[in-house]
Amino acid sequence: MTQLNKKIAQNTVMQMIGKVLATVFGLLAVAFLTRHLGAGGYGQLTIAISFLTLFAVVVDFGLTITTVQMISEKDADEETIVGNLLSLRIISAVLFLALAPVIAIFFPYDQIVKIGIAVGTFSYLFGTTSQMLVGVFQKRLIMSRVVIAELLNRSLVLFGAIFAPALSLNLVGVMGLFIVGNALQLFTIIFFTRKRIQYKLNIDFKAWTLILKRSWPIGVSLVFNLIYLRGDILFLSLWASNEQIGIYGFAYKIVDVMTAFPVMYMGLMLPLLVTTWSAKDAKFNKYMQDAFDFFAVVAIPLTLGSIAVGVPLMVLVGGEDFAESGKVLAIFGLVMTTIFFGTLYAHAVVAVQKQKVMTWGYLAVAIVTILGYIIFIPKYGIWAAAWFTVLAEAAITFATAYVVYKTSGYAPKMILASKAIFSSIVMYLALLMIPSVHVLIQIIIAMVVYYITLAILGGPRFSSAVKLFLPEKSPISLP
Repeated sequence: MTQLNKKIAQNTVMQMIGKVLATVFGLLAVAFLTRHLGAGGYGQLTIAISFLTLFAVVVDFGLTITTVQMISEKDADEETIVGNLLSLRIISAVLFLALAPVIAIFFPYDQIVKIGIAVGTFSYLFGTTSQMLVGVFQKRLIMSRVVIAELLNRSLVLFGAIFAPALSLNLVGVMGLFIVGNALQLFTIIFFTRKRIQYKLNIDFKAWTLILKRSWPIGVSLVFNLIYLRGDILFLSLWASNEQIGIYGFAYKIVDVMTAFPVMYMGLMLPLLVTTWSAKDAKFNKYMQDAFDFFAVVAIPLTLGSIAVGVPLMVLVGGEDFAESGKVLAIFGLVMTTIFFGTLYAHAVVAVQKQKVMTWGYLAVAIVTILGYIIFIPKYGIWAAAWFTVLAEAAITFATAYVVYKTSGYAPKMILASKAIFSSIVMYLALLMIPSVHVLIQIIIAMVVYYITLAILGGPRFSSAVKLFLPEKSPISLP
């Protein structure tokens, strides 16, 4: 093994372990917070976070993905690009996030929610700024540094969540906890970034104009995308109780945690897709198929598994107050699968530079979904919100897949995906036949049944499955 391959392998193990730990810490923090705040309190927290997320996406305006795209291109002046992008991000963040608490005044929210939104703007300022520097590590295939920063953040938040009852933290106190965690993550990433490049904050309006020309199609698409993804919470906040929003938001939080993996994976793949596409390299299709196969193996069993164990899993994590969240999670199982594949194709759209085309697709889906929310949420509440979220994600996934196919000619081979579907069905049937046992035992049995069935069908065994997760030349490649 060469020294380079050894270093890659070490970074691989560190990143995989770190990401799993970050996910576990995040789930534990949610578990402590739901028990402390209850369904109503967690509903208020969900409203505040969803409200701020809308402004954070406007602030981002595609700059995070554009950073990776621009610094990965041949002969890119990385220090200048990063300096200008970071300056643009900080200024836009201050301006737009400052609007959030002002606009919140006109919404029929509880006073503590409005205060939480005001306090939470600082958390999002730190969080959105740190995201701008992630591209530096994606390009160098050393995302383990980003994982370290995230772990520090999640550890601090988990520590605060554990002691939330003793500290009598309310919504505002929890937001303060997020501020400290995101600030720690930002300063850690800045420290690691400075070891790689010596950038300076720079205000160059000519460079900003060029950056915005590249980023606006992505930014507009993200805004439309978020309208139907987070619009459900905002519309629910007008017609549903805090308790119902807490039940819905808790199920959605599980989706957010699980779908962080495809976002991480495609963040690693994007520089490779950009490089191979710009060089007209046939490996573009290979990387796409690697990602598609990996997502099929991971996402499909999540869908059926969430239907089988949704209720006991939600009770285990959040307590008896959130049993109904398990029924919502059963619907969101479909969302998880579509988000996995949607993330793949959304990043591929950026790589082949067809963001402008997809803007119309995102707009159309946003309009239809919002109309669905307005018409059906007042009558059917969280169930209408859940099903329209599923339909919206499915529509966007098919639309982005079509654009990528028309541009690159890539069409996924369904061999491994069909095996994953059959194995997931066998897993689901096995769960139905198992006597009532603890949900963790059910999950272990499900994983074993799925793996054995997939292996019998000629699917990837453990060693080859790991290599499937670690595509060639990626930052998590095996030698």
